[in-house]
Amino acid sequence: MTNKRQTERRILLAALTTVIAACIGAALYFGKTSPVIAEGNVTLAPGFDAQAQGMRTLFIIVRDPQSPMPMPYGAMVTTLPNDPSGTLMNFKLTRDNLRVMNESAANPKKITIKARLDLDGLGGSDQPGDIIGVQENVDWGATNLTINLDQLVTAEPEAQAQ
Repeated sequence: MTNKRQTERRILLAALTTVIAACIGAALYFGKTSPVIAEGNVTLAPGFDAQAQGMRTLFIIVRDPQSPMPMPYGAMVTTLPNDPSGTLMNFKLTRDNLRVMNESAANPKKITIKARLDLDGLGGSDQPGDIIGVQENVDWGATNLTINLDQLVTAEPEAQAQ
């Protein structure tokens, strides 16, 4: 009888393990994910390849144009594997991959998205040598966006504002 009980326990343990694995798999597959904030691609405009050589840090910054706060709604940073040219990346912004500055902030209806190919690789304001592209008045959840990096920053942020 001992051998029979060991076999029954092994079968029960195998069945229980299978049920637990199925539950974990279902939770991962059907689990709640963050809604898409925006989705599209970032491209480098023709004629900017020479200025972009060696630049590997790409920031995507999301702003709420209605917010009085100076901080953006959120930002994402990516390191490019190669020197920039053509389409740099496809993106899908969610609260899971965007560093949201104020977690309790309501989702804005319209956003501004700026992509910045960053010369020094550091966050903060645009600096001379950075290459930027902006999409304004973007609906929350928009897809098929193209942000074209087509502006070379040539002046310090204070000088740009004047």
